[in-house]
Amino acid sequence: MKPGLMIRNGLKQLVHGFQRPFMMMFETTLHCNMACEYCTVWSNDRNEKVMTKEQAFRRIDEAIDLGIFALSFSGGEPLLNPNTADYIVYGADQGLFVSMPTNGLALKKYASALQRLDLLEVSIDTLDPKKFAKRRGLDSLENIIEQLDFLIAHHRPRDIQLNAAVNLENLDDLPALAAFADQRGIHLHTEAVHNVMRYGLMEGDGEMTPDEIRKVEVFLHQLKKEHKSVRFYSYYYKFYRDGGFSKKFPCRSASHLINLKPDGTVQFPCAFVMKHRGNAGMTLQEIFKTPEVRSLIEQETRGMWDFCEGCKIGCPFEVSLYTHPLLAIQGTSDFWVER
Repeated sequence: MKPGLMIRNGLKQLVHGFQRPFMMMFETTLHCNMACEYCTVWSNDRNEKVMTKEQAFRRIDEAIDLGIFALSFSGGEPLLNPNTADYIVYGADQGLFVSMPTNGLALKKYASALQRLDLLEVSIDTLDPKKFAKRRGLDSLENIIEQLDFLIAHHRPRDIQLNAAVNLENLDDLPALAAFADQRGIHLHTEAVHNVMRYGLMEGDGEMTPDEIRKVEVFLHQLKKEHKSVRFYSYYYKFYRDGGFSKKFPCRSASHLINLKPDGTVQFPCAFVMKHRGNAGMTLQEIFKTPEVRSLIEQETRGMWDFCEGCKIGCPFEVSLYTHPLLAIQGTSDFWVER
């Protein structure tokens, strides 16, 4: 991040009582070339509408004008949109903290652009090839590791973390994965498998019981003591055990996270449930000033919607965590570990 942008947008946030979005999640495509057994957030719609590069660049500029510090690319698999590499470079050039999760199948192809990322997140949750193929729907672990090692050697981003989706099935695989991360000077980030909210319905059957998630939590805290590469939001597992978003810990996605869709529309209140779509032909400033969006943000501050109950999705959790001062400090310290 550029210090000038941090100061400028920090002042904007201060003037507005830190009630503006501070992050944009840009779903560059909903297509994916994997079929993970616990994921429903992808599409086979070949007619998906996507923005031109020029339109996307304008959206990034508009988000900076609103006061964001961070730009996260998402999907589907974000690199299936060939323009994503240009978006990474553009966001980095503007001084934003730029991050992206990926399944790792195109690391070599876009290596020079990926080097500009502040955080690259590669989805690997076991080093067992057969188990990986079952969980991810594709026998590709060896290929991904080879590409990751190439990137580390030749085009290393500022920070790399392995994103491990954790449940009881792969819990015993994590020590080997942590050692793998230690050896390469990268991080291992764990998030428990959970059901995904989509179109107002909870999909999947990946939820763990409170006793199971407690077992995972205890295991991970011990793993963190043994491996310097391991990091995770310590509050997340309590959040999961308590049932996800609640009136005590409501989601703040509508007010603090810009959920940008591939076609340039902005979805409210979050990327997974739509009560309103901001028009692609309007600027972000105009969208956030509309009566519909102002009403949704006001509703958010009064409590939570019924469909939020039970949701445990990472991006809304993260942005909501940083609206609680004490938890924000804890969340920052969770990730302040040496490589």
